[in-house]
Amino acid sequence: MKSYKKATIIENKKISDDIYLMRLSCDMKAKPGQFFMFRSDSFRNDPLLSRPFGVCDEENGELSFLYQIVGRGTEIMASLKENANIQLLGPLGNGFDIEEKKKIAVVGGGIGIAPLLYLVKNLKDKCDFYAGFSKDPYFMEEFKPYVNKIVTTSDFYDHKFITNEINPHEYDLIYACGPNPMLKTLFEKSKDTPMKVSMEAHMACGIGACLGCTVETSTGEFLRVCKDGPVFDAKEVFG
Repeated sequence: MKSYKKATIIENKKISDDIYLMRLSCDMKAKPGQFFMFRSDSFRNDPLLSRPFGVCDEENGELSFLYQIVGRGTEIMASLKENANIQLLGPLGNGFDIEEKKKIAVVGGGIGIAPLLYLVKNLKDKCDFYAGFSKDPYFMEEFKPYVNKIVTTSDFYDHKFITNEINPHEYDLIYACGPNPMLKTLFEKSKDTPMKVSMEAHMACGIGACLGCTVETSTGEFLRVCKDGPVFDAKEVFG
């Protein structure tokens, strides 16, 4: 059984409004789409539970995580300084299977772009990348070396949704991560195109014990996002 291990913060910087990038020195490896549960001595009893974060990148003994301040736990994370220690449990979840397809689209919504950088870096060929944001786009420069093109939308500025900017039938495979309504809308447009989705859910344990992150499949079965996912075939959960 996995146990929490110590990692040291190399960098923890703000890159946009409420968006931070944390780089850690540690000897743990992961595949694209997997995640880690975070906890810190600063958490103590508030918040009580660990927090899940998908791997944004892995390189040279470092793990990177892109995260958004949404509550007490992430506020504490954003306050942590260089050389501080943090506890990680993982890697957890199944992650993305890297498939060799001729033309691939990768789609992210908001902070759902976080695990997609590590994915596009591991694809055999460059893909087309689509990213939807509520306001200002961020982190796109990191994707440019690994993709053919980047298409972004802003709900606030151009009143467009990223699901309207993609023609799924142009692609042999779609990978996506973001809010579940976005994933469902994208699936409705792309039923004839294979699609792998990384689901978002509140998690307490990260190992499938508490059943707090279950998702109902198209057959009525309940699966655990942390243990059976977070990556699913879109037809399994939306079909």
